[in-house]
Amino acid sequence: MPTTQDLIPELEAACEGLLWRSETDYPFEVAILSAGAQCPKVDSLLKNYPDDTPIVTVSLDDFFGQATVERAWFDSRELTLVERYRNLRDLLETTLENLQVYRIGNGEMDVYLIGETEDEQVVGVKTKIVET
Repeated sequence: MPTTQDLIPELEAACEGLLWRSETDYPFEVAILSAGAQCPKVDSLLKNYPDDTPIVTVSLDDFFGQATVERAWFDSRELTLVERYRNLRDLLETTLENLQVYRIGNGEMDVYLIGETEDEQVVGVKTKIVET
């Protein structure tokens, strides 16, 4: 498991120009939250939202779902996008402990895919999803 300093450049490279497709496409960005033991992940995330903001935890596979599945009719651009989603998923899965995916809000949601590094930092990536 890498340290935060080692992982950040890899996450930045994996996110470079990568958009999450929903009703509106949003970029992935690196998220660095806090030290793990002193500040639980959910508390760290929610401190910037109103108290009644809904938060749902989903699995990494549920989040990426169909985005990582190749279809026979995909052109080279779509196949490249599938591969990039797979690479990001695999990077997160293999480098972070206690990895969780948090969907925060309704309609236009912030999504955090975060876990802990070897040096107990809470890091990962974030994006937005629009669902109406």
